[in-house]
Amino acid sequence: MGALMEEDVKTVHDYIDILKRRKWALILPVCIVFFIALVVGLFLPRIYRSTATILIEGQEIPIDFVRTTITGFAEQRLQQLNQRVMSSPKLIEIINRFNLYEDLKKKLTIEEILEIMRNDIKFSTISADIVDPQRGGTPAPITIAFTLSYDGKNPQVVQQV
Repeated sequence: MGALMEEDVKTVHDYIDILKRRKWALILPVCIVFFIALVVGLFLPRIYRSTATILIEGQEIPIDFVRTTITGFAEQRLQQLNQRVMSSPKLIEIINRFNLYEDLKKKLTIEEILEIMRNDIKFSTISADIVDPQRGGTPAPITIAFTLSYDGKNPQVVQQV
């Protein structure tokens, strides 16, 4: 047969002794990670984001009384809106109105600045599962809102844009 195996049961005091013996193995990595995070936080440029969330509301007048002249789904209309906002003339108008990217205007072409601005703008839709009474009782994902954000270095200008 086999020999009886003795269970090694540790108490709270055993764990405290282990922590005391290995305190520098725990403290040193925590301090190093904290110091690196502090240095990175101090030297990275500050970027501010201003976000607008727009709720899409359904037609308030019953469809039996008035037929809508707007065709297409909300997603298609939002895509058109996104294309309008991201168009070069609209972006150039915004850049000139708020004096954006002044430091880059001497170094880069307008196309390069427009590309930077397009990267600074975020457009996303917000969907929810909603039961549409016209299509039956099954919930379907429907776009209920969208957000438009702009990132920049000056908080007041970012908010205005």
